[in-house]
This record gives sequence, structure tokens and C-alpha cells, in this order.
Amino acid sequence: MLAGLLRSAAGQHTAYLAAAVCAAGSAMLLPATLGTAVDAALAGSTASLVPLCGVLLLGTMAEAATELLEAGATGQGTAWLRHSLLHRILSFDLRRQHRFARGDLLSRLLQSTAETARLIPATVAAVVSVVTSLGGIAALLLIDVWTGLTFLLGVPSIWLIAAGLMRRTTALAEDYQRTHAELADRYLEAVQGIRTIRACGTTEREAARVLRPLVPLRASGERLWRMQRDAGWHLSLLAPLLHVCVMATAGYQVAAGRISSGELLAISGYLTLAFGVFRQVGVLAQFGQVRGSARRLHAVSADDRDPAAVVPIPPGDGTLRMRGVRVVIEGRAVLDGVDLTVPAGREVAIVGASGMGKSTLAAVAGGLLSPDAGMVELDGTDLAVAEPAQLRQVVGYAFERPVLLGRTVREAVGYADEEIDDAAIGAALRDSRADGFVARLPQGLDTPLGSLRVSGGELQRLGLARAFCRETRVLILDDATSSVDVATERQITRALATRSGTKLIVAHRTSTAARADLVVWLEDGRVAGFGPHRELLRKPGYAEAFGSAAPYDDTGHDPATATTGREART
Repeated sequence: MLAGLLRSAAGQHTAYLAAAVCAAGSAMLLPATLGTAVDAALAGSTASLVPLCGVLLLGTMAEAATELLEAGATGQGTAWLRHSLLHRILSFDLRRQHRFARGDLLSRLLQSTAETARLIPATVAAVVSVVTSLGGIAALLLIDVWTGLTFLLGVPSIWLIAAGLMRRTTALAEDYQRTHAELADRYLEAVQGIRTIRACGTTEREAARVLRPLVPLRASGERLWRMQRDAGWHLSLLAPLLHVCVMATAGYQVAAGRISSGELLAISGYLTLAFGVFRQVGVLAQFGQVRGSARRLHAVSADDRDPAAVVPIPPGDGTLRMRGVRVVIEGRAVLDGVDLTVPAGREVAIVGASGMGKSTLAAVAGGLLSPDAGMVELDGTDLAVAEPAQLRQVVGYAFERPVLLGRTVREAVGYADEEIDDAAIGAALRDSRADGFVARLPQGLDTPLGSLRVSGGELQRLGLARAFCRETRVLILDDATSSVDVATERQITRALATRSGTKLIVAHRTSTAARADLVVWLEDGRVAGFGPHRELLRKPGYAEAFGSAAPYDDTGHDPATATTGREART
């Protein structure tokens, strides 16, 4: 991450370093130049005024450039970190997604990146400040040893305060950002469930729940500032006392005739630089905050996979194999010991009662979820090491509640990592039986998504069209027609049968299972049966997996999906 941050604004960082060095150099020259000018003026000469003016001008310009370049470098670093972190978040499999609450990820993406981007400028400023401070101490010793030694007596106490401050700041910064993330997550939950909140009349209660983390957030912030206040209070007593002692020593040396008036003025200037050692406490506190933010980013951006182990997926026909697949979610084995071979080019329905692991199996089959144990292979390649971008090209998905992305219906249907032409979009709309209602939209394919109002079934058909836009080896439909009426589903199924590749369909309707070449029947996370629908019907309990042994009720609708369809539209 540090190397990438350096590369993200290499020019800005280099220029900032040069400006900071120039500012430090002019600061080091100024006391000596000023002292020399004073001694020369007392002797009746004005020749030293020109170098003094030059040093002042250089210092002013360098300070201004430092401020501007620091802001630019921090801004570019923040943009790079956010882009990199967002790319990482969007590449998460389902397991890694569940490790972080949405509000937590938002907090890391916005707040932690801004803090971490200050790392390079803060490091440069700290190094330059330390070097300048050491230079000031060295100058004090060169002008007068006793004056320099007087100052050095106060340094150990400073570092004792600084070490404790940095350690506690790191912990407090992480705690503050965690609490902030909880607040953001509760807010997102409330926005997502706003219709339920209004329907239940729980606005006040929900507002209180969302804002409850403000109390610990305030307490955490107060602890952070109180700690910095205490450190500053100790320094505010120590610094003036030390300043008086150093200047008293220097004054005594002037009175004794050991140093000149100009050198006394130079000591005053270098003493200011030497006191930069005290400012390291604030710098270390800033480092503590940056380090806490960087830890939070690392927890998200760290990749468990070795890049060298990633392998390309060879050409194949779409054969899927699962060996000993086990998936544990929240302590429960959702899939356990699944051994399955899906022949290439077949249409396979996945059935089972609610909570038996159908959607989990669909996610594992396409690489959206990594199993806790076992292996999933596509054409002989373990999905755990398959090249991610290539995997997404050869496996397509349609979901029960698709999210449309893009600005218009055209962009939403053609949403992919490669350009989809209008001919493919049109064919996909026809196959999903979405062409009719899309044609009736005010602007057709160019209708903005913001003004789109569709039913649950129509939304699912747009999701299917998006999946149909590309030719893939494996197409997985995760309950993708649950809100579609039976007649339309039959038409979609007939169109699906003409498509090449392997198809996995999470199904609740017996009609879907009956039309499939093979059926995977799941029970308690295990494969209870695998074969044609008509053969599985002979097994006890199979028909009950659909909610009813009869394929349709007297209205022509599948009773197994009556609840599911209503839920999809809420």
C-alpha cells in the first residue's frame, strides 16, 4: 500500500520534499544571517542586508509552495486509496463481504483513506522537522556549548510524553473510527428500510437507535482530545521553563564577553528551531491517527490469495465438479460434504425446502463464495485459484432481486466489463420476454433508471436480459424467475433451452424441475438426490420440497412460489 501511495503522486511528493527541504534550509540559515547582519550593523556596515533579504524571500516562497504541494499530494493520495479500496471491495466474494458491515466499509472508504493519505506528507514533515530541530541544537552547541547543554537537559522528558501519546492515539483513533462506522451502518440500514419504518410508525424509535452510537463517539473523541490536551499542558509548563533557562545562560555568556549580541540573537532563532523537538509530540499524535487508519485499510485491502498462484481457465465445455464442499455461515453448516458433477451443456435445477442451501450452492458453483472446505472445479480449474476477471467472463448470473446499474435501461441491460452491442441487447430482451414492456417505456431503452417504475417480475426479466447478453460457459439463475408469471416463465425457459452452455437454476416450481435435464435435491445442506425429476419423484420427501406435491393449483399458478413472488415485490 505504501509503495502504491508513493507512486500515486510521485511528482507531487518529490516537489513537496524539495520545497520542504528549501524551507528547512532557509530556516537554518536565517538566525545566522540575522545575527551576522546585526553585528555588521553595530559595526556600521549594511552589506549583510542583501543575504538576509534573500534568505527571507526563499523561506517565504518555500513555505507557500510546501502548503500547496502538501494539499495536492494528500488529495491525489486520497483519490488513489479510495479507487484501490473500492476496486478491492467490489472484488470481494460473499464471505469477505459479510466480514464488514456496509457502514463500516463506507467509513473506511471515506474517512480512513483521507487520514492514511496524509502518511507521506506527514513523514516528510516529521523528518524535515527532526533534522531542522537537530540542526538548531547543533547550532546552539557550536555558538556556545553551555547554552546547548542547558537545552539538552529538557529533551528526555519530551520523548517520554511523546511515546505514551503515540501509543494511546493509535488505539483511540481506531476506536473512534469503529464507532463512526457503526453509526454509518445504522443509518444505511434505516434508509434501506424506510418504508417499513413508516408503515410501523417507529420513526422516533428508529432515530434513537441510529443515533445511539453518538454517545460513545463523543466519548471517544473527547478522550482523544483530552489526551492531547494533557500532553500539551505538560509541555506548556516545560517549554517556557526551558526557554528561560537557555536564554538566561546565553545572557550570562554575553555579559561575560564570550558571545556577541548578534550571536545572542542567533541563539534565540536557533532555540526556536530546537524547540521543534517539542512539536514532534503533535507529529507523533498525527502518526498515531494515520497508523490507526492504515490498519483499518489493510484489513480490507489485504488479499489472502497469492498472486503467483492465480491460473488462467483453459478452454472447456462448462463441466462443474464439487468435491467435499462445506460452507459454514454464522456457525451453521449451510452446505456439508457436497459431491457433485454437473455435465457440460446440461440444464440442472437446484431444489429443496427453504434454508437448505440452494442459493449458497449457486454462489459456490460460480465462484461468488469460497467454500470453507472442499474444491469447486470448472473444466478442471479450481475456482479458488482461477483468474478472477476471466472467471466472471465465463460464468453468468441472474438473481432474484437484481440491482440495475448504469444511467439508462440500455446501459443496465448491457452492463458488463466489455461493450455489448444493441443487437445482443435486443436478442437478450426478447429471450427474457422483456422487449414488450421496454418498448412501451417513454424513451424505450434510453429511459433513465431514475424514472423507471417496474414490477418485481419485470425487474427480474431485465436481470435475466443482462445475463443473456453474453455467451458464457455456465449460466446460473438464482431464483431469477420467482416473480414472473407461469406463462412467461415457460417462454423464458424455452428460450433458455436454445442457449449453449451449462445452466444451473435455483427453482421452487415443480414445472422448472420437470423441464430440467437433471435435478439436485438438497436437504440439510447435503445432496439428498441427483437425477431426472421423474426419478426423484419416487423418493419420499422430494415432492414436499416444493411445498406441494401438485405442480399447479386451479388458478394456473405454482403454489410453491406464491409467498416468494409477493416477497420479491415488497
